[in-house]
Amino acid sequence: MSAQLLTLVSSTNSPSLTIKYNRLIDSAQTAFLFGHQEKAANCYHEAFKISLRILQQPSANRVSINRMVEVCNFYFDHCPIFEDSDDDCFLEAAADALSSIVRSQKELKIRKKALEGFRHIACLACELVRFNQSIRCQVIIDQYVRLESSHARCLSH
Repeated sequence: MSAQLLTLVSSTNSPSLTIKYNRLIDSAQTAFLFGHQEKAANCYHEAFKISLRILQQPSANRVSINRMVEVCNFYFDHCPIFEDSDDDCFLEAAADALSSIVRSQKELKIRKKALEGFRHIACLACELVRFNQSIRCQVIIDQYVRLESSHARCLSH
């Protein structure tokens, strides 16, 4: 039975979002190492979208939050710099997903982890505020500060 389970997990046809995410991260890193920045950026973008879907599921957990922070760091480091005029911002989407977890009724350790993850997203946003005076990123930072001040006390237990 164990061999069958391992076969299912390693199957290339597996519908697991986590497996798709991991494959995209591996592909992105390989593409980047071989100088294919556009392919790497596309893979990181797709990995971000999958990570967001996983984070928005009711079964989201600490690993889901870590995955979101990880992919945001990769996206920030290897993709074209976000501009305020862009249609969508990965940092905004991540911040919204994490703040909804902090405000949710999930268990305390998940909510704490989400606030910690949001802090990492706010730090990335801060870099863009310094680099290109991004107003949208300043909104993310302000949102984090408000959320942290209103929830830090109840999450400190």
